[in-house]
Amino acid sequence: MTIFTCISCHVAFKEPNVQREHYKTDWHRYNLKRKVVDLPPVTAEVFQQRVLEQRAHADQQEASKGLTLYCNYCKKKFGSEKSYENHLLSKKHQENVLTGIKHVNVKHEAAEDKIDIDEDIEDDSDEWEDDDEAIPITCCLFCNHKSDTMESNLKHMSCQHSFFIPDFEFVIDLEAMLTYLGERVGQGHICMWCGHLGRQFPSTEAVQKHMIDKGHCKMFHEGDVLLEYSDFYDYSSSYPEDGDANEEVETNVINDTGFELVLPSGSTIGHRSLNRYYRQKLNPNPRPVPTRPAIQHGNYFKALGWTTSTKEIVEKKVRDITFMRKMFLKNQLGVSVKANKLQKHFRRQVDM
Repeated sequence: MTIFTCISCHVAFKEPNVQREHYKTDWHRYNLKRKVVDLPPVTAEVFQQRVLEQRAHADQQEASKGLTLYCNYCKKKFGSEKSYENHLLSKKHQENVLTGIKHVNVKHEAAEDKIDIDEDIEDDSDEWEDDDEAIPITCCLFCNHKSDTMESNLKHMSCQHSFFIPDFEFVIDLEAMLTYLGERVGQGHICMWCGHLGRQFPSTEAVQKHMIDKGHCKMFHEGDVLLEYSDFYDYSSSYPEDGDANEEVETNVINDTGFELVLPSGSTIGHRSLNRYYRQKLNPNPRPVPTRPAIQHGNYFKALGWTTSTKEIVEKKVRDITFMRKMFLKNQLGVSVKANKLQKHFRRQVDM
């Protein structure tokens, strides 16, 4: 039976529709941002608890916004009592009080009165607000262009930004892939080409400008990143006829230190604790990234002159993906055995 998984949340689904709906949830977006900073995913229960705590904190902040404190001595406004009390203890305020120009007068003003606050306003609020949204499948991943359909958007990105999808003939869910890329760029602010190195940008505009300026308007589809996009591909049509799906995984591919994993293709995956060292790709002879017209999906790709991946490259990716999946399942089985969590349902210990 085919099982659909989410690498970011470590959950599995029986139906592809449930998996696509999961990609649109706030829980998946939250774990996606945690993955960017090398943090482990949280369960749905923990995420729901944090959402409730954040809403309670937001309600408390909203209730306190109806009060504005003002100091006539220093001509400053304060949004909370704590910041106002700290101001009263400051040396500058005490010097202004000694001048005896005016008496202290604290005014309570409604929050609806929109007053321009200058740079001297002190605010110790720790509230964090995220206005970033995922880029829709009808919007360009690299600019503000909007198309009527997903197909026309792909044509725009191909002609204007030389963007193409690797191994397009093996993609099984193009809409879900573009949705994931939109979340990766719009919410995670991660470059599609060098994002696996751990770099994150402060805004969507910043990462879009980076991809255009550096020629990174393309997907990185090699090494351990193959497993991240494996849910959107199906290479079963390229499997060798004599391949054994139940072949055991050899554990001797892990070196003695336990910090490196060698894939069948020869690529090496390092431990996340050594990420800062693997990110250092020193090139003594840097060369500019060549640009050329990219392909569209389907027949439109071929019309622009692009060719599909060679059989050797596809087989190399298939071996790597299959190997990483088996290693992941084998390690997950070992963790389940140690934690005694092989049984997924409740069973009565005593039959009465």
